[in-house]
Amino acid sequence: MKKKIIVIGAVVAIIAAVGFYMTSQKNGVEVNSEEVIKGNIAEYVEEIGVVKSKNEVNIYVPAAGKVSQVLVDIGDKVKAGDTLVKLDEDEVSRQIEELEAQRLSVLAQYNEAKKPSNEKAIRKLELEIENMEKSIENAEEDVNKSEELYNAGAISNEEYETVVRNLDSQRRNLEKAKLDLELMKEPASKNVLDQYEAQLKQINIQKEGLQDLSKDYTITASTDGTILTKTVENGSYLQPGTVIMKIGNTEKLYIESDILLGDIAKIIEGAAVDISNEDLGITDLKGNVIKIHPKAFSKISDLGVEQKRIKIDIEMENTPASLRPDYDLDIKIIVESKEGTLIIPESAVFTIEEKEYVFVNQNSTAELREVTTGIESQREVEILSGLEEGEIVILSPDEDIEEGVSIK
Repeated sequence: MKKKIIVIGAVVAIIAAVGFYMTSQKNGVEVNSEEVIKGNIAEYVEEIGVVKSKNEVNIYVPAAGKVSQVLVDIGDKVKAGDTLVKLDEDEVSRQIEELEAQRLSVLAQYNEAKKPSNEKAIRKLELEIENMEKSIENAEEDVNKSEELYNAGAISNEEYETVVRNLDSQRRNLEKAKLDLELMKEPASKNVLDQYEAQLKQINIQKEGLQDLSKDYTITASTDGTILTKTVENGSYLQPGTVIMKIGNTEKLYIESDILLGDIAKIIEGAAVDISNEDLGITDLKGNVIKIHPKAFSKISDLGVEQKRIKIDIEMENTPASLRPDYDLDIKIIVESKEGTLIIPESAVFTIEEKEYVFVNQNSTAELREVTTGIESQREVEILSGLEEGEIVILSPDEDIEEGVSIK
């Protein structure tokens, strides 16, 4: 009984399939299609670019101090040399006084280190040396007299040698005493003195730096431009090296973008760039890549993936007046383009065993055609061979489309 049911089911399936095929042949499968045309196509790398101002410089604090006056705000235009911030004069004076106190303290330590260790002990040793020298003079006279007596036979050789040995012993003791005196007169080691001298030099440099500043300790602009950022207010206490402002030339803007390492090989300096931003009403702004930076860096994507990227700079042909630093723009960097070439929608192309095909509408019948593609854009693809201008290709063919199927 089960075998009959299976056979009957199979027959029904075959009849249904034949019926569908006959219906398809009669009515044709509905498809979307488009004509093969000649036109222009470009392959591009798409990224986000950030507007930057040229000649951006940071303004640093040269020395610690309390802010007494901030004379500019964000958006103000300044010239090189214009006063930006003033620090409290009293604070600068206090710093100079502190440095002078430090200098005097180090100088006293330095002078003390240069002094001998014990002046009284030195004087005592010097007197002992004077007595030794007189004793040696007497001993030398004794040796001379003994020598005469020995030569005359008045004393023995042993008596003469005793007098000579006494003189040698006194001379050695004198030499030792002189060495002790030199050691006592020596100051601290050279390394210690060098350290004190280095401290004094550093303090003097700091003092000269503060004294070279203006009376009000004025911080000025180092270049012409516009104040882009400001992180200082009246009453703030600033440390040396702190960045308090950024100045840039907003009349000369460029675009900076971070390109994936896998895409950078396609890009060359001078490559054309299409720039847009719907919110700003920018739709057809042109530019060119003017610099590819030499060093890659790591960047975390929005999905949390670490990526290697290369920074590039893009110059705009006509900068819109509405642009400001740090605006985001959509950029398309053209890496290859063709004019007057055959183009079809990318959705028409599919792959079978590593070869590319399309279905062509040949007299309302689907015809499978192998093609060779060239440049690929986001939605279009260039056809190098396999199609002619004016032919109709089927878009996004599904499983119902196969060779010889009627279409409409």
